Formats: sequence, structure tokens, C-alpha cells
Amino acid sequence: MSQLFYLLLFPAFCFPLSARAKAVPPSVPAVSVRMVHPDSQELDRERSPVPEGYTPYTYEFRDRHGKMQRERLFLKNTPIITESEVEQARIEPERRECLHITLNTQGGKTMKAATSAMNLGRDRLALVVQGKIKSAPVVQAVISRTFEISGLDGKNEASGLAELLNRRASTEKNTPFIPQDLALYAVHPESRRLVEEGALRVPGFRLWKLPAHRQGKTGEVEYLFLGNSPIISGDCARHAEPDMEHPGSLDITWNEEAFRKLERASAGLRPGKDRIAVVLRGTILSTPLFQGMPSRTTLIPGLGDDSRLDALCRAINNTRLPLTEQQKRHVRENVALFPIHPRSRELEQHFLPELLQGKSIRLKSGFHSIPYTCPDFPNPVRTYVFIRPESLIGPEDIQEVERDQDGTISCQLLPGAWEKALAFMKANPAGQVEAAVVFRGNMRLRFEIKRFSLQLWGMPVLDSIQPNSFIYLPEPEEEQRMYRESFHLAIYGFLEPVCPWFFKSSPVFRAWGSRRPFLMIDSSLKGP
Repeated sequence: MSQLFYLLLFPAFCFPLSARAKAVPPSVPAVSVRMVHPDSQELDRERSPVPEGYTPYTYEFRDRHGKMQRERLFLKNTPIITESEVEQARIEPERRECLHITLNTQGGKTMKAATSAMNLGRDRLALVVQGKIKSAPVVQAVISRTFEISGLDGKNEASGLAELLNRRASTEKNTPFIPQDLALYAVHPESRRLVEEGALRVPGFRLWKLPAHRQGKTGEVEYLFLGNSPIISGDCARHAEPDMEHPGSLDITWNEEAFRKLERASAGLRPGKDRIAVVLRGTILSTPLFQGMPSRTTLIPGLGDDSRLDALCRAINNTRLPLTEQQKRHVRENVALFPIHPRSRELEQHFLPELLQGKSIRLKSGFHSIPYTCPDFPNPVRTYVFIRPESLIGPEDIQEVERDQDGTISCQLLPGAWEKALAFMKANPAGQVEAAVVFRGNMRLRFEIKRFSLQLWGMPVLDSIQPNSFIYLPEPEEEQRMYRESFHLAIYGFLEPVCPWFFKSSPVFRAWGSRRPFLMIDSSLKGP
């Protein structure tokens, strides 16, 4: 499973000041990550000759006080990775100065091997862009396919670098697959016996020919009975990425509908006995043994080399394309934040018969009812909320709109966007209010805005509301999944120490909150 590791900047004032090195190799990649000589400081201090295989660079940066500093670093000539290994670069919504990098499979293996051999907490890596060092952090953990680069303090430096990397990556991406090319089929539990008996037709199943590389040493053609239709296919996936611990395998996270299909199909399979077939473009790649009830993340084995893994990941992950300018404009025009009536729940109960009949209730004060599907345990609940017609946040308050891979739309707000909300809070005797996020006329989220006040000697010195720079619009199924998993984790952490047997025997908790893959590495057709 991929993990996110951070490259934390070492305090800049700990390094010596030197501006003697200005030599840069004449030909370097546009973007590269290079290893810093572990004794770079001592070599610079003692004015030692340049070590063989290294090149001196000048690293200019600002210390914690904002003062420009210079440092001489010796970087290895051979880069660990270059822009050609970058699969995607993006900016964290709430940390615009940081760059989140995702490498392709080969780049992830190379980075993992390089950082595994480093002295963590001491050795450094350098990000070199157009021959200049942009960041030189200390490596704090082993890095794989994903990592974050901090220290990009120039104006729009992180966004400019992300654009450069993504532009280069898009020109080299060739996606020969479509998501539907990958599918999981149920293998008939008596497939071997039926084939040996010469059966050609089995209700609900059809005969498949195994590829040559999966046939036995006897040279005879082997066959397998698979279900008529797949259990699920790649178009039901939310996200896919190569598994670094199991070469040639893929981690796929399914959407809510696919997970339910997979769970229903798995209910009829016997753990440790039955198998599931992994099929790519009509070819059986592997037949892993079913191990138990699934989680939302599945390990798909037997997909082959790195290039095929990367191409299949792109086919699945690119189903959610970035928002176009027209789509962003449409989001701005249709998202708003409305205050909720302080007695909304009481009003809901009072007018519930009319609300259930589909009527809209409008109060004399201007507040009116709006339906809201609230995520709840175990299923969503239909409720009603009374909101004010005038919004606290409107299209003029939104600076940027982006869509994440899971489908969540984030709206970054302008610095002064909360001034209207603050004025509303000051006029509210309770000092706080619930707010409703409405998108395209449908309520998508409710949360509480709190007011913070600080006084010294009875004089107010600070009066603000809960800081929130973004409005998030998750997809309904994603919101429900997050609610269920957080509910599971809360209950699990509270009760598991005193009654662990409950979580082992209760089917409700067997997979919620778990990301452990349930398909293991293929062990061939001859047995477990």
C-alpha cells in the first residue's frame, strides 16, 4: 500500500554560509531528485576537492527569519529520479507551498531502494529544477511512490513546478487500456472435475481457455469454468495504484456499489477453497485463492510488468478528469452557504407530516425548508432543515475550484470571504450558528460555525469565527463511506479492548474502516 511520507526541512541556520560553488553540469534534466553527499558540510568547510561522481551546486534559501542564505552542496551526478518518472504532481489544497508527487512504478521502486539505504534523519535529497536547487530537505522516512516536497517558498513556485511536471507527464502517457478491460470472475468450485469429465456446458458458467504461460508442463491445453458475467470490473473503481510490496500487483479501491456487489458474491465463496479469476482483455492472468470477506481495497495479482501496471492505473484514475473552466464557473454559480434556523430540529418535527408529503414550508421570518440526506448508521437518513434565503458565502467569495480523485469538489475561498459570516455571528445572540452547504439547489453538508473571542482586562482584542478556507462537496456515497468508517473506528477504539470477541463475530464490523487487501498472491490452479 502506498503511504505518504514528508520531507521535512532541516533548520536552515544549522548549515554553514558559503557562496563559492557556482558550477552546474552543462546538461541536466529539467527536474530531478539527487542525493546530497552525506559529508557535504565537512567537505565545504575543509575546502576539499569535489568528490568523484558529484557536482557542486549553490543552494539559496530563506531561513526561518526570512533572511536569504547560501549553502554549498555536492550532488550526485546520476539522479535518483527525473521528471520522466513522475506520474502526477499536485498542490495540497490547504498547503499551497507544498508539492505532492506521485511516481510511476519504476520510479517508486528506485526511490524506495535509494532512501532505504540512507541514514534517515541525517542524509538529504535535493530537488533540482532547471539546474537550480529548489529544496534540500533531510529525509525522515523511507519514500516510495508518493512523497511531499516542502520549502518551495517562491511566489507560485509549487504550482508552476506542478504544471511543468504534469505537462511533461501528459506528453509521455499512453493508455492502451480502458477500465472495463479489467474484471473479476467467480471460478466454478468444481471446475477441475467438470473439465476432467469433459463437460462443455454448465448453467451460469462458460468455458475459458487458459493462456499458454499458465498451462501445465504436460503441454495439454487447460480450461476453466468462469461465471457468465464478471463480479465487478475496473469501471467500478475509485482509485488504483501499484502495490510496492507485491511486484506485478495492483491495489484497487472500489466505490460503494462495487463493494456491495463484491460482498454479495463473496458470501457464496469458501475461504481457502474457492478462487476468483483476474481477467484482462479476455485473458486469465491469475486465479488467486479467496481468503475471506472483502474490504474496499483489493490486491489484484498477476498483472505483469511495470508499464502495464502504470497504464492500467492511468486508465482507471483518469476517469475523473480535472474540471474545465466552464465546469468551475458552474460550481461557483451553484454553491452557497446558508445559515440554519437555531430551532430547525423543532420545526422539522412540528411540520414533519407536511414535509413527508413533499410540501415546502416557508416561515414568516423568511426561513424555508430544504430536504437533506444525512449520513447515518447504518444507512443515510432523510431529514429536513430550515435555512435563510440570503447566503453567507456566494460565487463572489470563491477563489478556486478543484476536483479530487475521489470526486470531492473543493472550493477555495478568498481571504475576506468570512466577513459576512462574522457579521451574522455578531448579530446572533448565541454566538454560533449551524450552516448548510447547498449545491445545485440540494443541501450537501451541515456544520457548526463557532465564534472565538479573546479579551484582556475586559477589552476585546480578537473576534473571529472558526477558520475555514475551503468548502468541500463530497459525493454522497463518499460522504456516507467516510461517516461509516469513522463510526467504525470510534466504536472499535472504545470497545475492542474490553470485548474483542464482538468484532470477530459481528459481520457489521468485519470490513468497515479496513484497507487490508483480501485477495492474496496467486498460487496457481494446483492448490492453495
